[in-house]
Amino acid sequence: MKLGNRSVLVALAAVSVVGVSAGLASADSATPSATRSDKNFVEFLGNVNVSEIAAGGNAQKNATTECVQQAGRVLHDNHTQLEKKLEPVAASLGVHLPSGPTKADQAMFAPVSDKAHTPAYDTAWLNMMFKGHKAVLAKIDQEIASAQNSQVKAYAEMARPVIQAHLNMVNGGQCHTPPPAR
Repeated sequence: MKLGNRSVLVALAAVSVVGVSAGLASADSATPSATRSDKNFVEFLGNVNVSEIAAGGNAQKNATTECVQQAGRVLHDNHTQLEKKLEPVAASLGVHLPSGPTKADQAMFAPVSDKAHTPAYDTAWLNMMFKGHKAVLAKIDQEIASAQNSQVKAYAEMARPVIQAHLNMVNGGQCHTPPPAR
């Protein structure tokens, strides 16, 4: 290799290293680091998503009314989409997302499942979804107000209207005709 070509390669390598380092620095400054609170929120929403996916599937199989079965479909589909959108946020923060509902969530849902294929199931499912989505909406609002990481805040802002729509479907523990799943 000629000396001139070698100098060009060394110069290109140096520019590449500087460019990559500058790119990482600008990406870091564009997205502030996440606080423990931001990471906890991502973990919380990951758990909510997998739990709601399971609860939605359960309602599709065990509800006695078309409205609750349809609400289950909407929750299943919407939370599946929310989970897919949460995955890159979690990965960028080094947060591990659960693959299924926690044992505590399963135990909490067991009394509802025990009523499968009865009108009591529909009532219990709607009440649980109402209380749960109301609590999740409060956490989302808190995170929107306090998030330090722009990706986490953007996710919370994107998820808020979806959770609000779910709350509207199960408002007061009564089924309101759900919109079609997106």
